[in-house]
Order: sequence, then C-alpha cells, then structure tokens
Amino acid sequence: MKYFAYADESGHSGLKLFDVKEDTFWTGTVISVRDLDAKFKAFHNELLGTVQQPELHGNELGLGRIDKIATRLCWFIREKRLRFSFVRVHKPYLGAAKLFDLIFDSGANPAVPWQAYNVQQLRQITVMHFLELLTEEDVREFWALFEAQDTQRLVSLLRAIEARVSCAPFDARTKQILMDSLGWAAAHPDKVLDPFGLKDSPNFVAFSALFQFFHSINDDGGNNTIASFVHDEQGQFVPSFKSAFAYLSVMKGKTHPLATLADVTKANTFECPNLTVAKSSQSFGLQLIDLCLWFVKRVYEQQTPLRGNCVSLMECLQEKSSFNDFSFEAVVQNVSRGAKSIYSRPFTADDEQRAKALLAQTEEQRLARMSAPID
Repeated sequence: MKYFAYADESGHSGLKLFDVKEDTFWTGTVISVRDLDAKFKAFHNELLGTVQQPELHGNELGLGRIDKIATRLCWFIREKRLRFSFVRVHKPYLGAAKLFDLIFDSGANPAVPWQAYNVQQLRQITVMHFLELLTEEDVREFWALFEAQDTQRLVSLLRAIEARVSCAPFDARTKQILMDSLGWAAAHPDKVLDPFGLKDSPNFVAFSALFQFFHSINDDGGNNTIASFVHDEQGQFVPSFKSAFAYLSVMKGKTHPLATLADVTKANTFECPNLTVAKSSQSFGLQLIDLCLWFVKRVYEQQTPLRGNCVSLMECLQEKSSFNDFSFEAVVQNVSRGAKSIYSRPFTADDEQRAKALLAQTEEQRLARMSAPID
C-alpha cells in the first residue's frame, strides 16, 4: 500500500535553545493512503467555509473554530484511515543529551566501554546516570561553549561535573566509568568537541525521529511504502533536511533494548527519491497537520481543558497517533521498559558465565585503549 505523508513544525526553532520563551519543539506528520492535496479539495473547501478562513492554521483558528469542524475532522480521519506521528523535543534535554554524546562516544573517548554507549539499554542507563549529575546552569554553559567551540570552558565544566560523581548515589562500577570518561575528556577536550551546526538543532533531531515512524509502517506488512513526503517550507533547515533524507529514507535501525548502534539495515520504505518542500497555502495536507499539531501541543503543554467536539477530536487523534518524546522523563521510562523486556528473557548459568567473560575482555580492551598513546 502507498502512503502520502505531510509534515510540519511547531514552536520557536533554531539553535538558540535558551533564548526563546518555549522550551519544547514539536514536529507532526500525517499519512494517508490517498493524496490529500489532489483528492480532497471539496472537503478542504467545506472546512474553510465553516470556519470562514482562507487557510486552516491552528493558531489562527483557536479552539472555538476548531470545535466547529472537529466532528467532520474525526469522521475524515477515521474514514480515510489517516495516521499521525508527533515528536516532542525538550530543548534543555537536547542540550544535555548532546553533551553526553560528545563525552561518552566510545569511538572518540577510549575510557567509555563500547557497550555503555552502543547497546541501547546500557546507553540509556548511562544517559540517565549522567543527567542526574547536571544542573540547568551546566546545560546552559555547555550550549554556550559548544557554540563558541571553547575547549577551555569545556574542561572547566567537565571537571566540575566529575567532582560530583563521588557523592552520587551510584554503584562503584558506574562511578568508575563516569569518572574515567569525564576525566579523559577533560584531559583531551579537542578530541571530543565536535563542530557546532544545524544538525544540533531541535528541528533536525525531530525531523530525523520521524523516520522511525515511517519505517515502522513499512515493517507492519513489508509492502507499505511512502509515495510522497511533503514538508512545510523551513528555509534555514531545508538543505540539511534534504541531505538527511537521502540517508534516513534508505537506512533503518533496530529499537529493541539489546540493539546496537551498528544494527542498521537497508530499507525500501520510500518510493519518492526526494523530500518535497511546499507552502502550506498550497497544501491541504500541510494545513491539516498544522491544525492537529497545534491542537495536540496546546492540550499537552498547557493542559487546556477541552469541551464539546474538541474532546472527540482529541480522542480520535490519540487513537490514530504515535508519540515520540525526547525528554528527561522519557529516558527513565525507556530504561524501565527496557529492563522489563530484558528480565522477561530466559537467562541461564551458562549465559552468565559467557557474559562475565565478555565483560572482562571488554574491560581489558578499555584499559588498554586508555593507556595507548594519543595521536
């Protein structure tokens, strides 16, 4: 089955994580088995006539006008089998997560055990522990020094974080890994500080996260593909989006707790060779996701009480949507879900012995890498 996808963004965007009023950034996508722009002009015009507006934009309609068309939207979403995906990025978390990626990338920092960064569940646990050491001031300082590419400020920040490890409520092994990793990075800041750019923005992170949803559709039956992917115009980020599409559209990773970053395979999810960028004024699909994204974000962020037909619309969207959250809370939830999944697997004494042998081997390799000369 072929799907047509439309995506839009909501919230203040860009690389200035702490210079705006909103601390979250959202991306929404709607997919349909029919081309929303070509096949449903009459329905689009009906909605426009009801709200007496030239376009459907959630921020301009507000809950009052959305209530007038909510019943028809519910019918349309269910009748045409639309599906939605919403991605929420908490900006302070993004800053903290980027700091983690720089310091704990085992390819750049030999003090980090390979499995602590590359195995999904162990990575999430390491992230969770590291984030507990940080303050909001740390994240703000990191983002400023990252943008300025200031290695000396990075050293000062890492030393301050390292000093907190001994008092943290962690086990001895966790403390060892954290102190070794932070210490090595502080001693070699030029080896871990990557260049700063558009790919570090909430926009890019949210856009990249959409592809997990797309590939899951293809996995459902193996024959489901995306015939067209239209994104609302975003001048600053269009080149990076198009560049990322070339890779993300044809490669997919695994998401189970024991998956590694190297568990990537080719995908045949997309029939369209390129990302299409369009004006919302020319697309019913883009206007529809704009409205639904504003509506969901408003309810989620502001906890706005709903009345009338808006209640039914929210229930409909919850029924037809998947949500991907990048936040401190999500990390804890991911660790909990992963632990339950792993504990449900059979585990024998032989498995334990092999695991201990592998752990001893990887630790020997880690210590050897740490003591090796630096290029």
